[in-house]
Amino acid sequence: MNEFGIILIDKPAGITSFDVVKNIRKITNIRKVGHTGTLDPFASGLLPVCIGKATRIADKLSSKDKEYIVTMKLGIKTNTGDKTGKIIEEKEIPEFKTNELKQIIPDILIISEQIPPKFSAVKINGKRAYELARKDEKISLKARPIKILNFEILKYKHPFISYKTKVSKGTYIRALSETFAEKLGEIATTWELRRTKIGKLDVHNSIKLEELTQENWKNYLHSIAYILPDFPRINLKKEEIESFQNGRFLTVTETNQNEIMVLDEEKKCIGFAEIQNNIFKPKMVLI
Repeated sequence: MNEFGIILIDKPAGITSFDVVKNIRKITNIRKVGHTGTLDPFASGLLPVCIGKATRIADKLSSKDKEYIVTMKLGIKTNTGDKTGKIIEEKEIPEFKTNELKQIIPDILIISEQIPPKFSAVKINGKRAYELARKDEKISLKARPIKILNFEILKYKHPFISYKTKVSKGTYIRALSETFAEKLGEIATTWELRRTKIGKLDVHNSIKLEELTQENWKNYLHSIAYILPDFPRINLKKEEIESFQNGRFLTVTETNQNEIMVLDEEKKCIGFAEIQNNIFKPKMVLI
């Protein structure tokens, strides 16, 4: 099977990201399938799924900024940071004025690091944090650098606050909701979570998993060039493609690039390369 590319799935709440992969393997009859950027089972939204050779570019997508629409519930704290967890604290909270919530936003936007939740996929000595947390083992996680690029209150109907946020790679929304509540002097947990964007990719251009079939899946297979529109690129001529395919260096006039997308004469991505001192060096060949 020569088809490769990326399908943008609108993941439903209630299944794991790997469940999506298993479904798509059955639909496409292709074994080499992988997702980028795990969504928690209770979360929904944009989940790019790479097919065939496109699985090799998954890291280029997962590093993009992401946008979420979130609903958090005040007055409750769980061990996982979301509604699926065990309640570890609960209290009555007085109703806030919307302006009081908005006054917290500047403090949120200057957050520069975050400690991942104990129930996360972060590895500790080769084991996932959530595996240790389930066994009630003591876990010590280090803060990691993050950026909150945008934060907007969408709706407040006590005790629920809905917000939209754009964040850097590695940001945990469950922890962000808890931090927002802490800055109000209260507790909260994430109730609903929907990913709406990854870089320039939008959930509006995705297909619901239940609508994908063996007959139509190829209609939703996007090219790598489409998925990575801002990636620097170079077009190779027919006689240069064979050299690229065989890993040979080429002399080019383009300026230095740590990584550049390589296109054939039909504007199709055939791999990635780097350019140093006008020398073109293949890094990843997809043909």
